[in-house]
Amino acid sequence: MSHPALEATLNSSLLRSRSCQTFARSIRSFASTPTYSNIPPESPRYIEVPQTVQEDYQPKPRVKGTLPVPRELFPRRRPDKPSRFYREDATPEPKFRSEDLREDLPHAEAIAWRKRMASVRRKNLREGLVELYRRKQRTDRAIAQRSEYKAAERDHLITQAEREDERLTNSTVIQEMMLVRGAEIPDPNREQRLATKRANAEAQEARKLEERKDALQTLYLNARNFITNEQQLQAEIDRVFPETNNPAWRSENRPGDNIWNIGLPPSIGDMLKEVDQGDLSLSQGSAKHADLAQKRIRKIADVLGFKS
Repeated sequence: MSHPALEATLNSSLLRSRSCQTFARSIRSFASTPTYSNIPPESPRYIEVPQTVQEDYQPKPRVKGTLPVPRELFPRRRPDKPSRFYREDATPEPKFRSEDLREDLPHAEAIAWRKRMASVRRKNLREGLVELYRRKQRTDRAIAQRSEYKAAERDHLITQAEREDERLTNSTVIQEMMLVRGAEIPDPNREQRLATKRANAEAQEARKLEERKDALQTLYLNARNFITNEQQLQAEIDRVFPETNNPAWRSENRPGDNIWNIGLPPSIGDMLKEVDQGDLSLSQGSAKHADLAQKRIRKIADVLGFKS
């Protein structure tokens, strides 16, 4: 059996709790930043990062890839492309036959559709060539007008007179010493300098010509010893690598039966070292230069067959 006082107390407490919840929900937060309670963990805004007051600069998106260079539709070597004869040659009219125009054929509808499509393509190509050529002419005219305007503006800026305020506020300079806009700087020695440079260039060309002639003469003289056939090659091999003893290969302890008796051939490093030592000797003094010249003379004498 329920008590009336107890029921009244319970009802008043339930009403009070509901009214408190409703009042709490109706209270508006003072913060202007929205809450992140409903953002899932996979969202990039799940972790709250402080934002700047001013908006960040958004760079332009990077477009991947490059566009191909457009083809020149009207090149200089084909001035006939904008003409009517070129369009007629590029889009010739079809040659109909009487059997193709019959309506009782099984594929008459498809043939008629193909003819209509071909006619549309011919029309589009002709009109496209005309319109593209007009667009090219408009573009060329715009580019020419812009170039003329820039050239005229440049000439005007170069040749215009100095402003009065600039002239009055400039530092004190003799009028004859000041540069004039658009005028060339005087050069009294120009002709003499050009004549000297011209003479130097002619002398250099003459020196190169003499070097070429000397090289050609040297090549002509050395061509007498060139190997041009197999017989000369075999004779040279027999002379350099004889089957019997070679006096050039003879050493103090061994006969001339092997080229290795005279030692190892000079390597690239040894030859470069000799060249460096020769250049160093030339720079240090004339004594080592004389030794190098003597060594070369002995080598020439050995080649020519003279005994030192």
